[in-house]
Amino acid sequence: MVIEHELAALAAAVQQRIPDLVAQIEREVIEQVPEFHSRDDPVLLESERPSIDAALTSIVDGLASGRRVPEGASDAALREARAVAQSGIELQVLLRTYRLGQAITWNAILEEALALVPEEHRLTVLRQASDYHYAWNDAVMEGVVAAYQAEHKAYFFRSQDRKRRAIVNDLLRGVPTETEELGYNLRVAHLGLVAWGSSPEANIRAIAATLKSRVLTVSGTSGTVLGWLDASALRNAQEAEPEVFTTLPSTHVAVGEIASGIEGFRRSHRQAWQAYRVGRFRPRAVVRYPDVALEALVLKDRQMMRDFVARELRGLDEPEARTELLRETLKAYFASGQNAASTAAAIHVHERTVAYRLRSIEQRLEVSITSRRDEIAVALRLADLLAAIGAKERAENQPHALDLSDDAL
Repeated sequence: MVIEHELAALAAAVQQRIPDLVAQIEREVIEQVPEFHSRDDPVLLESERPSIDAALTSIVDGLASGRRVPEGASDAALREARAVAQSGIELQVLLRTYRLGQAITWNAILEEALALVPEEHRLTVLRQASDYHYAWNDAVMEGVVAAYQAEHKAYFFRSQDRKRRAIVNDLLRGVPTETEELGYNLRVAHLGLVAWGSSPEANIRAIAATLKSRVLTVSGTSGTVLGWLDASALRNAQEAEPEVFTTLPSTHVAVGEIASGIEGFRRSHRQAWQAYRVGRFRPRAVVRYPDVALEALVLKDRQMMRDFVARELRGLDEPEARTELLRETLKAYFASGQNAASTAAAIHVHERTVAYRLRSIEQRLEVSITSRRDEIAVALRLADLLAAIGAKERAENQPHALDLSDDAL
């Protein structure tokens, strides 16, 4: 019983470190396994943290409860494996991320054991923990490898447009390739699109028909379809009025900006892809890159975004009605060009009420709004995005939630 007690105490100590360990593993993967992030795939990158968190939680729970080995990989780990397969990343790269995570986790176990476990029990406790760690790895990795291999086979060998997708993939990576089979002129101006939902390809083709544009589509990951329109007749994407981008039911479209030639083909796609990165968290039918470029830029480092929001909105971060009222007033104030009268009209209150609320905001922030205008405005936008991300992740963790784990070129 003494050993079980020591293992439970060790597990509790490691559990307290899980948020820091997740962040450390993410940083080390970026540095030591750069291939994992080479595709800049939003769903893949966003599947990484839940998978790491689930793995650490599973290990800690097992240590605390008689070293119970899981029956298989977590849902989060399987979603990540499928996303890695669809992104065209080799299985060995995924396995390297696991080995890295396991090494960091084991170091944390060692550190806590040295601090908590009496020397006379320490070797026995560490042997038990080590045996469990290896058994956990065997149980989990079997499912991860099987999920990767099944998804890779289905996606790359059974897909009808695999040859066209391979050509596009080479184009996007800058690899010389024969493009005649695409049936699309790469020398024109392009408008990149990413569509997802119920009818993604049909939606892109409907937009192309409305604009009377030639179109290229290939299947992406996570049920997305990537598209390029010949935009030679448009000077900029804004000329395509909103009704042009009307989406089919339960379908969404992310839109880049018009750019010319092969490099424009790549750039407009990157922009649409970044708009998709944000749009998948927000229930908008159409997401234009210029509208979400800021959010897309910082979304690659979720922890940095959280830290920035926490710093700039300290004092306005309590989950209460009064705080929400002040934040909404501040958003309206910025939207009206910091004009109190216009703000009052927009939110239907007296101008004196706006002035009172602004003073209250400055008291909470302990800075003047004017002195930190840009930072506070950005933090409010990012806070809204973080809230949308949290809501989506909670929904996906519910039973029978929609699985959006697989992603694009």
